[in-house]
Amino acid sequence: MTEQLNQHEVSEKKVSVRLWPAVVIALLHVAAVLAFRFFGTTNNVENGMALGLPPLVSLVLLVFWWLLFSRVPVRSRLLGFVLFSVCVALLVFSQKPWWFGGLLIAVAMPYLTLGSVLVLLVTYRVRWSLRRWLLVAYVLVCFGVFCAVRVDSMTGDLVPILSWRWIPTEMERSEEALAFEDGGVATLPPALNADDWPDFRGAQRDGRLEGTRFIIDDSAPPKELWRRKIGAGWSSFIAVGDYLFTQEQRGEEELVTCYEAATGEPVWKNSLKAIFDDSMGLGPRATPAYSEAKLYTQGCTGIVQCLDAATGETSWQRDLKKEADRDVPMYGFCSSPLVVGGRVVVFAEGGKGKCLIAYDCATGEEAWRGGALGGGYASPALAVVQGLPQILMASSSGLEAFVPETGDVLWAHDWKVKQYARSVQPFIQDEERVMIASTTGTGTRLVRVNKNDTEWTTHEVWTNLKYRPYFNNGVLHKGHYYGYDGERIACLDVATGERLWKGEPLSGQLLLLAEMDMLLVLSEKGEVVFIPAVPGGFSVAGRFQAIAGKTWNHPIIAHSRLFVRNAEEAACFELPAEG
Repeated sequence: MTEQLNQHEVSEKKVSVRLWPAVVIALLHVAAVLAFRFFGTTNNVENGMALGLPPLVSLVLLVFWWLLFSRVPVRSRLLGFVLFSVCVALLVFSQKPWWFGGLLIAVAMPYLTLGSVLVLLVTYRVRWSLRRWLLVAYVLVCFGVFCAVRVDSMTGDLVPILSWRWIPTEMERSEEALAFEDGGVATLPPALNADDWPDFRGAQRDGRLEGTRFIIDDSAPPKELWRRKIGAGWSSFIAVGDYLFTQEQRGEEELVTCYEAATGEPVWKNSLKAIFDDSMGLGPRATPAYSEAKLYTQGCTGIVQCLDAATGETSWQRDLKKEADRDVPMYGFCSSPLVVGGRVVVFAEGGKGKCLIAYDCATGEEAWRGGALGGGYASPALAVVQGLPQILMASSSGLEAFVPETGDVLWAHDWKVKQYARSVQPFIQDEERVMIASTTGTGTRLVRVNKNDTEWTTHEVWTNLKYRPYFNNGVLHKGHYYGYDGERIACLDVATGERLWKGEPLSGQLLLLAEMDMLLVLSEKGEVVFIPAVPGGFSVAGRFQAIAGKTWNHPIIAHSRLFVRNAEEAACFELPAEG
């Protein structure tokens, strides 16, 4: 026995690990990450793939090296492989849902694999009997650190957002924000003012602000008037008179809420026992619409409501799951209701003939339904095409136009997306050209709509496969479209379809200050960035940090104030007047 132990000790001392292949694999991994970062596309989904692909390939190569070519003793190879596999499995199933564990592995794997190679490299003079335990200790410490991490959601380019397990979850934070002194009454103006912001992306739903100018001074950001915690959700504010309205999640209640615009103090809330939570976040995503002292809302689980805007009391309610005979979509009901001609139109995303449903604003009775659209997360929009008002609805199947009074389909342009549902709003130029877009390999297309007597036709003007917005909307200004190619701000020449420039990977949402030729971007990280809306090139005129946390909500400007919110907090800033 003593002789066998001595032989084992001698063999351990003679272990010479063949390390150079592992070092080459590690260097190639680093090179691939840098290549993706500096030379990769601006597409969200492909950037998400870049997060997982290099770690996966290097893992496979390193396992192959470890088991077959490392010269490590066979028992150490097998035990090391088992230990590593168990750690990976535990990391995966430590997350809820479990597939969040796959996202965590994409982040953790470079630390586990490249770190292990580094440990072997710096300990190359140490005998194997100690060296293997140093390697085991590193793997276990690394595993322990990532076991203490939780995947909360994802960014716009599909990168997981991590937090420590002892930090409250989004649901727990929303429950903490439950204190809400309501029961007040909003004193609403008799008619809308030009400075109001009564609908999703403004009165015309185009993210465009006219008649407003203010000073942008990078050294002196706008004055903060108030800041407050808010419930979760990607709904934006609307502003009417002295009041703000939005939707949010607080605990198991889905709320429509009213705040004083000047102070941020709550006025009233309307609550439903409903909850929607997925990989993109918690809570409602649609923005309320205001018309004639009424609010029209669509919750994430499909509840459509008409509320008294003064008190928050429910006038009528409909359930799209029953009306359209369908389940809740993968990312919830996200479309913002459109009010037109005494009817509120909602995207139900049902089967043929059940895609758009219009309800009478006064009674809630169904006025019409129609369409053969596919799924998606865009909102209906009112536009004038060839001199005729019509409702445009973009979906994963393409684009359809409806008669507002009857729901009859005027024309349709088929352009199916291959994957990842279409989410951005279509844009009209010159009352005859419509631009629609989507992410991944589908890109952006300009469509010309023609009318000959009663016959409508469409044809493709151009398609740019390399301009691919995901869920981030853009604006049209002086013949150019300013929006997102993936998560990067970019400018597109509408006449030719050529991308003229691309800027920072800000993601988030934006609006246009038309008279200032300026974009106001509320980035995914809650930063306000002012970018000149000019085709000559990308630049930044000013920026300041407005709110903290992941931000996908649209910013609004009303009565010379900027209002921003996300799933954690809301804030108001005074915009300094010129002169």
